[in-house]
Amino acid sequence: MFNGQLSGPIGTLPDPTTGQQLPAMAQGRFTFVAQGDPNTLAPQIAQALMQATQRVLSHKLSSNQVALPTLAQSLPYYAQEIIAASGVAQHGVTVQQLELAVQVQQAAAYAGYQGALPPDPHTQTQNRMAQIAQERMDPRNYEVKATVEIGGFKLQGSSDKGFDTDGLAKQGIDKAKSELLWWGIGAAIVLLVLLGLAGLAWYVYREYKNPSTGTGAAASDKSDGKSGKSATWDGKEPFKCGGNDKLTLSGVSAKFDKGTAVTASGNCKLELTDVNLDAAIGIVAEGNAVVTVKGGSVTGKEAAAKTTTQNAKVSFSGTKVTGKKDGKNIEGP
Repeated sequence: MFNGQLSGPIGTLPDPTTGQQLPAMAQGRFTFVAQGDPNTLAPQIAQALMQATQRVLSHKLSSNQVALPTLAQSLPYYAQEIIAASGVAQHGVTVQQLELAVQVQQAAAYAGYQGALPPDPHTQTQNRMAQIAQERMDPRNYEVKATVEIGGFKLQGSSDKGFDTDGLAKQGIDKAKSELLWWGIGAAIVLLVLLGLAGLAWYVYREYKNPSTGTGAAASDKSDGKSGKSATWDGKEPFKCGGNDKLTLSGVSAKFDKGTAVTASGNCKLELTDVNLDAAIGIVAEGNAVVTVKGGSVTGKEAAAKTTTQNAKVSFSGTKVTGKKDGKNIEGP
């Protein structure tokens, strides 16, 4: 452990009472522990402690944490804060003890007021009344505002700020956005109506030109007057019919490892003559569909025939059926 001393001016300290900056002196002693030559380190530590003393005491006085008359009594309580503010610990120096005394020069005597004395209360009242009257008669102390509506725009102005060009520009932008929005909505509605009419016209045209065509089949114009239109099916893909289709398939053999071979839905009327089917499900009838099977064979691993609604119907006549019948309205063979 080594000893050191400090003594000398530390700059100025603020006097909260008078607002003056007063010169100050500090003196004291300290003990420290450090690596190196103590004779070289002691003056450096002393300088750092004096600078820290000025910073800490200036802050305390400026924030009214202490007053000059009580500074001497408060100094011992600030010792650790001054040591920390010195920053010597960052250089491997530990200050263990600090005894400090600070002397502040007395503030200069306050010089009395040397200017003219203020007027008496009566004169002050007269002067104030005259000033008020003058201010009220000065048009510059009044602001005139006006709002004029032209063509849906509100033009605003005042004698103080002039014409409100920013407000007018904002109104123009808002009005343009509103107009564009309504035009866009109207155009979208018209477009939707046109698309709906076009879709309806296409549907009516398709039904008129080709009212009964099954999926997976090519329709033929041949008809015997009792059965539906004769359709050509190659049996490579499952066959489906729907809507108001009325079709006849003849002499087709189809085999599928999974799925349904023939599906009839909607109001389809389908007649199978000498058709051989082999699939997980042979025939499925849905909705109001009616499937009539004459001759041929139907094999279904899960079901030979299946109906999914009360009105769907499958009937066999002279057909070899292998597999269960799943649902109501399945007749024959």
